[in-house]
Amino acid sequence: MAVPEYREGLTQVKLAELTGIPQRHVSEMENGKRPLGKEMAKRLGKAMNISCKVFL
Repeated sequence: MAVPEYREGLTQVKLAELTGIPQRHVSEMENGKRPLGKEMAKRLGKAMNISCKVFL
């Protein structure tokens, strides 16, 4: 998952707060240990103000 490239100063903790996704899950998705579904992609895209398509 390409989240670190798009976080632009957001920590995993802050991203977790903005999305409601546990920080542990954000870390696991970034490291390829957790699949990223459509709903998670939508939340991440909304929080980072980018298209969710970059994650799918």
